Amino acid sequence: MAVSVKMSSKNQIVVPKVARVALGLSPGDRLAVVVDGESIRMEKVPPDLEDHLRGTLGGLGFRDELWAELADT
Repeated sequence: MAVSVKMSSKNQIVVPKVARVALGLSPGDRLAVVVDGESIRMEKVPPDLEDHLRGTLGGLGFRDELWAELADT
């Protein structure tokens, strides 16, 4: 299935109904946009995966380390 969308002046797109239904999307759901060379696809991000990643990454303190590295440059 291929559908055409137009980007707004605010860099936003509307996901057409046929695509929302096919992906099982509801308001507030997140999409992963996967770019692989010339190929681009969108996938629904499971809510539990997003929460898991947020919890896992938040506990690592990687943001603090990243900001420290950037401050040194």
